[in-house]
Amino acid sequence: MCRTSGMTNTVMRDNFAAVDSRLIVPILETTGLKVTYGSFTAADDISISVGEGEIYGLLGPNGAGKTSIIRALTTIIPIASGSATIAGHPLTDAAAVRASIGVLPESNGYPSAQTGRSYLRFYGQLFGLSREAADLRAERLLHQLGLGKNHSRISTFSRGMRQRLGLARALINDPAVLFLDEPTLGLDPAGKEDIMAHLTKTAVESGTSVILCSHLLDEVERVCDRIAIMDRGRIVAEGTVEEVVATSGAAGTARVRIAPEDIGRADAALRSSFPDATIGFDNTRPGELDVPLTTGKGARSELLRCLLAAGVDVLALDLRGVRLSDAFLGLTDATAPQRVRKESS
Repeated sequence: MCRTSGMTNTVMRDNFAAVDSRLIVPILETTGLKVTYGSFTAADDISISVGEGEIYGLLGPNGAGKTSIIRALTTIIPIASGSATIAGHPLTDAAAVRASIGVLPESNGYPSAQTGRSYLRFYGQLFGLSREAADLRAERLLHQLGLGKNHSRISTFSRGMRQRLGLARALINDPAVLFLDEPTLGLDPAGKEDIMAHLTKTAVESGTSVILCSHLLDEVERVCDRIAIMDRGRIVAEGTVEEVVATSGAAGTARVRIAPEDIGRADAALRSSFPDATIGFDNTRPGELDVPLTTGKGARSELLRCLLAAGVDVLALDLRGVRLSDAFLGLTDATAPQRVRKESS
């Protein structure tokens, strides 16, 4: 599929999403994929289809099964049942699959004594490039990712530089599918924007499909053509960001401003009237709090009645539209204490 470069991330994403899904050539496809660790099922009945040049977000709270799916699709662990193909190759043909993909895991080790260029050249040669071709591709990627002609050892690289180097390593074989797990972790805002822009450009100009795992939902909203939200090993929602938000049942958030001395009374009243809501407090703005509106029509009036009945004067109330973060919380158990742990599946 061909898309025009030089456009904003949002416009490019919207153009892709507007294309009839029947016309998208699937470059990655899974059917009923299941991943287990002994008797524990980490992911079950995962069926997705990702088109050429599509940026596909795989989201979910820690422990939802995202990492297990990535490990299975990159042939690191076996699947228990189901099937998957990547660039026309079944997972059973591990060598062909690995030659067709690039991977940037959340935690990636680097040889500190090597330079960035020699590191990339080494991996290029592993993928069958000649030394000269690998060197040229390494130089091009270093330039594109803002590392220039850096001849310093990797041991001197900052966290952000290492993350850029890892992305260059994932692109060295010109992959059909790029798997990225938290690619902007540890980067400053400018660095994050650069990485996201490069991912979009790669998808547009090279037709590389991107599977993006990220907890930074604002990034996902900007760059992903479609997303899937996982919870407890299963996909609970899939579609464009707009489709997922529309079907989530979330009803937005109210930013309420009251006198700082009324915070305690307001908190008690809201927790009594909205026991399932997660009330957010802005420590930088004393007296302001966020209340998720989950009751749909009439929620604003109900919120005002609750506060006024508790003797709390509302100085301002700003209704905010539903964001992906609202849909995410509504579709998953992300706020449950048992979910807040290092993802092992």
